[in-house]
Amino acid sequence: MPRPPKHVPPDTLGGRIRAARENLNLSLKTVAAERYSTSLISQIERNRVEPSQESLEFLAEKLHLPLADLQTLAQQQREADSDTCQYKFNEEQLSVALELLASKHPREALDSLSTVNMAQTSASLRWRLAAVRGQCYFQLRQFLNAQKDFLYAVTEQPEILPADQRLVVLELHLHLAATLRELKQPDAALEQYNIALRMMNATTSLHYVAEANWGVSLIAFEQAKKPLDTSHCPRCKEAQLQDAFNHAVNACILYRSIGESLRAALLTCQIGLIEQESGNRDDARQHFQGVLSAWLPELEKRANAPEMEQRGLHELANVVSAAACSLAGLELEMENYSEALKYVQQAQYAGQMSYTLRKAEAAIMLGRVLESIDVLDPAAERAFRDAITLLAPTDRIAAQIRAHDALGRHLLKKRETKAGEIELDIARSLSDVASAFSSSSIFVEDETDEIALKV
Repeated sequence: MPRPPKHVPPDTLGGRIRAARENLNLSLKTVAAERYSTSLISQIERNRVEPSQESLEFLAEKLHLPLADLQTLAQQQREADSDTCQYKFNEEQLSVALELLASKHPREALDSLSTVNMAQTSASLRWRLAAVRGQCYFQLRQFLNAQKDFLYAVTEQPEILPADQRLVVLELHLHLAATLRELKQPDAALEQYNIALRMMNATTSLHYVAEANWGVSLIAFEQAKKPLDTSHCPRCKEAQLQDAFNHAVNACILYRSIGESLRAALLTCQIGLIEQESGNRDDARQHFQGVLSAWLPELEKRANAPEMEQRGLHELANVVSAAACSLAGLELEMENYSEALKYVQQAQYAGQMSYTLRKAEAAIMLGRVLESIDVLDPAAERAFRDAITLLAPTDRIAAQIRAHDALGRHLLKKRETKAGEIELDIARSLSDVASAFSSSSIFVEDETDEIALKV
């Protein structure tokens, strides 16, 4: 136990005993008599040791104190010591989880936090634990669970923060923004990105600045792609595309400046998609092909290397699949079906070494190309259903919506009206599921119960 302060609070067990002894003008030796050592009495007075029931009875009689009062103070001291130990344990588990997250072991980090009783943790630490648990879920692509923890952490964070926790809060808003975007809540996501941007200054890591710009670009791009109506005019679309382009370029430049070339390549694909939506197909093709020609040979080289030399293969394959899929979409738009199929095959090849989302996107693109060639080709429907199957176990709500929408529209083209409407209804219901979580109860898990914390 750490050395206590020289001044012992009078409302503690040790303080009460010391005050009574001094009021009676008794020395430690006199109180201890021949029964206890003066050292023991001194340590009791300084709250360094917990007295036994027998010693409490002895001191109550010797110092003319009510035994019940001393017993109450002793119980309070035990509880305080227990709280201190619990706080230290929780802080240690927080440190362990952060180390595991930094080394890309989110599941192990989540396991380390499972030993923490969140309901019995102090509020000052609970919001940080919730934020880290949310990061674990985020890295595991469990976005619904991540959203609950991030929302709780944002709501419960203290108004006045120590300087060393400002970075934690910045990361929290960025993670919540990305989660909300994944769950098809663009307005709420944009609000979080803007909060993060307002927190940034000249000392902020360029990685965070780039991440925020990337997120804003993605949201602006999705908003620009909405069907034109009375509330979304061509001029609004043009402004949104320009906003998306500016933020994407800023993010790309920032990533290049800090040596994150794969992220810069993904931003180049994003810029290409914006150019394509703006009608600049040649510029779009140049961006896509530049990424593909730069990274496809490297992917093929690394994929055939020994396993120990395949570090970063998933991220590399992610970039190649994104570029190839984007090129396939561009060629499909221009009705160059053979070229589109060639790029789809490259997207599928890279997707197998990448993430579930890339595999699903390649499957959707394959379905779109095949139905454009022959709407009755059964392989087209199989491709859409393959994408749905891949995404079903995930929290990729936005991607699930796209997959069901693509299948529904395909079935309508085949005049399978009832089946098509069912798929479109599923897509609409998934949108409702995502938006419902924006005002849901947030749960802090107890060992035996769940305590609902409203946000």
